[in-house]
Formats: sequence, C-alpha cells, structure tokens
Amino acid sequence: MRPRGQHSIPWAIILAVVLLATTIPASAWDLAQKYPSKVRTSANDSPATGTASAGIASRNSSLGDWEAAAGRSRGEILCPKRGYAFSIGMRPVFSSLIGSTKVVSRGGEGAYLNLHGHLRLPAEKTLWDFYSHVKMWEKIAVRLEYLPWKWTGAGHIPADGNFAGLLMRKDDAIHSDLNLTSLVMGGDYEVSFGRDLVFGPNADLHIIKWSQKVSKATGETADFSQTFLQPAIGGHLRYDPPNTGYFSWFKPFVEARFSWMSFDGLGLSTWDMAAGIAPPVSRNVDAGFRLGYKQWKLEGNRNRLFADVAVEGPYMDFSLQF
Repeated sequence: MRPRGQHSIPWAIILAVVLLATTIPASAWDLAQKYPSKVRTSANDSPATGTASAGIASRNSSLGDWEAAAGRSRGEILCPKRGYAFSIGMRPVFSSLIGSTKVVSRGGEGAYLNLHGHLRLPAEKTLWDFYSHVKMWEKIAVRLEYLPWKWTGAGHIPADGNFAGLLMRKDDAIHSDLNLTSLVMGGDYEVSFGRDLVFGPNADLHIIKWSQKVSKATGETADFSQTFLQPAIGGHLRYDPPNTGYFSWFKPFVEARFSWMSFDGLGLSTWDMAAGIAPPVSRNVDAGFRLGYKQWKLEGNRNRLFADVAVEGPYMDFSLQF
C-alpha cells in the first residue's frame, strides 16, 4: 500500500522555489527605486568587466560622473524631486556714507546736518550683512537679512547746528553715534527663460531701527531713536551658463536686483549687481563667492526724522548653499 502523501512533497518544494524566484527580484527592484543613486554610472559596465576596464573607463567617465554630481549637488539634501535649497552667508561691504539728516525735537527744533561734514561720522567704513535664503519648488524663494550698521565719530562742528533741540555752536567738540539696524523679510518669484536665464518680481519688508545720538563736551546730549516699517517691491535677474565642462564645477553666474517704494512720506531704494561662482565642496553643499556693488538709499521724512542718506560700495559675499 502506498502512503497517501507521497506526491505532495515535490509539489510543495516546486511551489516554494517559484515564490522565492518571484519575490527576490521584486524586492530588489523596490530597493533600487527607494534609494536611487545620485551619481550617474554607465549601464554597459557589468561587475565582471568592471575591474578589467577600471583603468580605461575611469579616465573617460570620471569627469562625466563628477559633472553630473557637481551639476546636481545644489538642492539635493532637502528634496531632490521638488528642488528645495537652503543657503546661509555673510558679506563685508566696503561702504561710503553720504547725505544729511534733520532730527527735530518735540517742539519742532532741528536743522539739517551733514553726516560727515557736521557730525564727523566716518565717510568710509566696512559694514557686515548676514542673510539666509530658502528656495522651494524651484520658483519661490524666501529671504531673511540682518544688517547691523554702526558709525561713530568725534570732532568739532564747523558751523552752528541744532540736533533735536541740542544747540551746537561753531567749533564745539561733539561726539556722534548712528546705529542703523535693519531686518529684511523678502520673497522672490522666479520665471525661467530657458535653462540659463531666470528673472521675476520680488517684495521686501524692511524693519528699520534708527538710533542717533549727539553729545557735547559739556555733557549735553540729544538721543533720538525711532523704529519704522518700510515695504519695497522690485525685480531680479540671474544668468547661469550651461553646466558643461569646467563650468559644471565652477558654476559661474551673474545677477542683479533692485527694489523701491515710497511709503508714508519716506522712500527706500536698493540695488546691487554681482558676479560669482559656486563650486561644490561635497555632493550636497556648494561654497558660494561673489563680488558686487550695492546701494541703499533712504529719502524723505517719517515723524521727527528727515533723511537723505545713501550707503553704497563694493562687497564680497561668502555663503554655503545646501
């Protein structure tokens, strides 16, 4: 008599082998799709021939693979599909301060005083700017900038003047301080004109704190401080040459930006032009360097402050772009 389960064992083994053969390639395909390679590799190189052709292929393909990694390094660390990017940087501005201000007292006393000629503030000084940018969906950029500017000067006033009710006579010894701190929150919308040219509108909100103090040798002091909001709108333009050859490593670019608005009697205008490079320091980080020229101009009056002041000069820009 034959056992009842004699032919069931081979069919179970065959079924198990078929299931394993179908599930292993599927899981490998899912793993490859879930964790794709960031650097382009050749599909014709098999593992068997990879060792033999390494000396020849490395010379031809290393540049192409590095170009692919360098050209795509910016923006991959946050979201490679949607083009998120983040940058943080600082810039020294070799600035010139020109213009004059009038600060009136509560009783209306005050006169226009030249910042350099009367108040003895330095005409040239190195200022520092700090900023961070976040770019989303390759079209929208959100900017945050911090500008802590400060000037201090001492000397003798060359003519009679009145600062916020403080009467100064010719040849009086004075000491002046001007702190101009700005926090800028802005947004850009970028429209691509081809793959190399990008332009679009931008809007900014400047939170400006103006703090000015003038003291005489006799101890008399007039201290004025005012904080105000100043919106501005404008446009920007950027040109990136195609990332081919050595350009894929240096990533040179040229850009320009301007903004202006007159609001509540006070007008603010800014513009800057720059050229720079952004070579990668790793697969996900670029080191940006720019040389440019900028101008910041405030003109008009707000409450007790009457100003016609311009800060301009060349600058260098150092940043890390993720």
